[in-house]
Amino acid sequence: MTKWTPDLSTGVSVLDEQHKAIFQWLAQLESASAEQRTLFGVYVLTRLKHHMREHFATEEAMMKAVGYPDLARHQAEHEVFRTRLEELQLKSIAQDISADTVHFLSHWLSNHIAKSDLAYAPFLTQGNPPAK
Repeated sequence: MTKWTPDLSTGVSVLDEQHKAIFQWLAQLESASAEQRTLFGVYVLTRLKHHMREHFATEEAMMKAVGYPDLARHQAEHEVFRTRLEELQLKSIAQDISADTVHFLSHWLSNHIAKSDLAYAPFLTQGNPPAK
């Protein structure tokens, strides 16, 4: 299971806490998949979708406030993920959560945070450097 690690820190505490919560939901989803607990998996995907919507809104508002130059591309990444998460949620209603679903979500989120989110971090922490 992919876990949040300090190297994924953006230096923005509210976003880091949201990222940590995302990985906690992913751990729950992995458990639902491994135990073939379909209803629990659907619940977790629903909660993850809700959490992602709030997280993306927070992140995008912060980037907009500081004039992050790559905001449009970042928002497009979020939209692609939201669409895929919706598809996975609908699919999960009809069948168990697959290991492929868990892998996709873990891989996408880890990659997105490590690359795209860490790219905006200096813009959000200017004048407020990340704590070491």
